[in-house]
Amino acid sequence: MKRLGLAVALILCPLQAQARTPSADEILDQANHYTVKVRRVGSIGFNEDEGTSAHATGFLVDRARGWILTNAHVASRSPVTLTVSFKAQKYITARRVFVDRLTDVAVLEIDPKDIPSDAATAELQCNAMPRVGTPVAIFGHPGSLSYTATRGIISSISWVFPTEIIQSDATVNGGNSGGPLIDLSTGKIVGIAAASFRDTNDDHSTAVSFSEPIPPVCQILDLLKSGRDARYRQLPAAYATAEDDDRPIVATVFDPTSGLEIGDRIVAVNGRGDVRNTSDLASRLRGNEGMVNVTVQRDGREVALSLATRVMPEITQTKSIELSGLVISNQWKLDSAEFQHEGYLFIDFTRPGSEAEMTEAYPGQHLVAVNNRTFTDLDQLFNYLQNLPAESDIDLILKAAASEQPFYRQYHLVTLPRGEPRWLEAARPADD
Repeated sequence: MKRLGLAVALILCPLQAQARTPSADEILDQANHYTVKVRRVGSIGFNEDEGTSAHATGFLVDRARGWILTNAHVASRSPVTLTVSFKAQKYITARRVFVDRLTDVAVLEIDPKDIPSDAATAELQCNAMPRVGTPVAIFGHPGSLSYTATRGIISSISWVFPTEIIQSDATVNGGNSGGPLIDLSTGKIVGIAAASFRDTNDDHSTAVSFSEPIPPVCQILDLLKSGRDARYRQLPAAYATAEDDDRPIVATVFDPTSGLEIGDRIVAVNGRGDVRNTSDLASRLRGNEGMVNVTVQRDGREVALSLATRVMPEITQTKSIELSGLVISNQWKLDSAEFQHEGYLFIDFTRPGSEAEMTEAYPGQHLVAVNNRTFTDLDQLFNYLQNLPAESDIDLILKAAASEQPFYRQYHLVTLPRGEPRWLEAARPADD
């Protein structure tokens, strides 16, 4: 009996080693079952969102939780209504679980009970970047088309300020955003389609596509699943890179007590060395809520530092004030710590057709004063506006980049009716 068992094992082992790899058409057929359509409806833009409605792509990554991956620019950082649909199914309501501030990645959630029985969960290639030359396909809904694929190869994995991206020649068009970049040799997802680029100054150039790599996305998913903080974190410094070397070098230090010095090269975080670029550095800082052990190379020697990180606010918890069509927000740019020591509030958006659109108030300007009073806190500003007579006019002093080269900045005085100032919250549906 023992000899028979051994013979069966010897026969089975070669069969298991020769498990058939699915063909490209089988892999793309499977994509029909985990890819979804995403609809976004909105009219207000936060953080330089366009404040528009759109259709795009996403894909199911966790059936039990009802989690879907897509782009941050698809999910939006603004008050929007989001719905998704599986193939040949009705649209169902989705909410944002997480929208990243650095990478173009967002996690949506739907009720797991609404997931069709024939839906599949996409398999992610979490442990490694794809190799250059890997055959890939981008799957999604370009233009008015649905559930279509384009094919190509991985052309490069490069750091292009401010993140690391996968370049391929599989075409990305409007509507493909948020779709899976699929390794056609394994069927696993290696990226999230994010954008395309074409040199408009060259009539003979062709477009290339950019996708967000999956390994950093898997880290975000793991942190969220464990209930930990997945937000983007920063050291108290800005970085320079050389032409052919993306490793971060400290260019400016925001906190002189940190121990960092200009010229330090960041080489390790919590004992893990070989920091490739600032994207890699950001991934290593995620989830570290206390002090972080950072090793820098300085004057030919290594120096160990213990540093606190600056965490960016959760996008889905942000709020702004709308005043006669002018949207006023807290500072949100990732390098605001370097440039905005005054703590000014920020003009984020002007609603089309509003009183604000007819003034010299534009997104990107800083709010220096309201009726000659300074405010660095949205709650204080809102309380002040609420206590003014409804028929009052409001004088705003705004600081903008100068229109003439001899100056850095110029100021505008803008007058708006008080109207009914109101809170806008990113987590609320559009125009709720």
